[in-house]
Amino acid sequence: MKMTVKSFLTFFVLSLLLIVGSLWAQEKMTMEQYNAQLQDYQTRETNAKKAADACATECDRIKGEIASTQSQTDAVWNEILTSIGTSQSGVDSYRSDLRSLEAQVNGLLALSPEELLKRRDEIKVVEDKLAELKKNRISALTEMQNSIATIDGKITQAKNKMPKALYDMYNVVVGDYLWKISGKKDIYADPMKWMRIYSYNKDQIKDPDVIYPDQKFKVQRECGPDEYLVAKGDYLAKIAGNANAFSDPAKWTKIFEKNKEVIGEDPNLIFPYTVLIIPK
Repeated sequence: MKMTVKSFLTFFVLSLLLIVGSLWAQEKMTMEQYNAQLQDYQTRETNAKKAADACATECDRIKGEIASTQSQTDAVWNEILTSIGTSQSGVDSYRSDLRSLEAQVNGLLALSPEELLKRRDEIKVVEDKLAELKKNRISALTEMQNSIATIDGKITQAKNKMPKALYDMYNVVVGDYLWKISGKKDIYADPMKWMRIYSYNKDQIKDPDVIYPDQKFKVQRECGPDEYLVAKGDYLAKIAGNANAFSDPAKWTKIFEKNKEVIGEDPNLIFPYTVLIIPK
């Protein structure tokens, strides 16, 4: 028998109702089951609240222990600071000074070797600042000792990175003499500076009036850490008193003995543009 669309829909809806009714009947619980389940939920809630209260109590206890420990730590720390004659603000200020000094060294390390050589005086300034900070009793603290060791290491790196001196090379040609070489535009553009070439190449030049083709001379551009370029008005005691030498005029004899081959026998007679070695 052919089923109409309406009849099919009626049959489908009735079947669906029967299925839903069957499922609802299976899920239906008795009052006793409902009360038992409710009791179970209430018991679990009560136990959870007890556990939460116990946890809160334990947290408070731990916080109390932490506070007590921190108080004891603060007391010991204050005793330490008092023993070295400072306060927390003093330590903070000292730490800031070290960080600033380390940043300064980092800046120097970032320079090229040539630029570092030109600014080598700044390395000396950093060393002096660090030496002064080391005198402070705060430096005895472990944190500060570690920072100081780091800065010391970086200063050493900067010194090792710095070249001994900056110079170009010049190949002597036929017809050259020191006066002429010094006067060349790409050398010193000043014939009077011939002494700089002579003294800087004393190992090759025995007589300033006698040089040979194909000799290779160093043309100094910057003095190295142990070198000094004599200026007009200089004399050995004055040079020895320079901070880059000995800071002590009485030590002029050390410079004289080291440079006797260049200076000659008379320590009172030195010429501008002479390159001297400062013995360390």
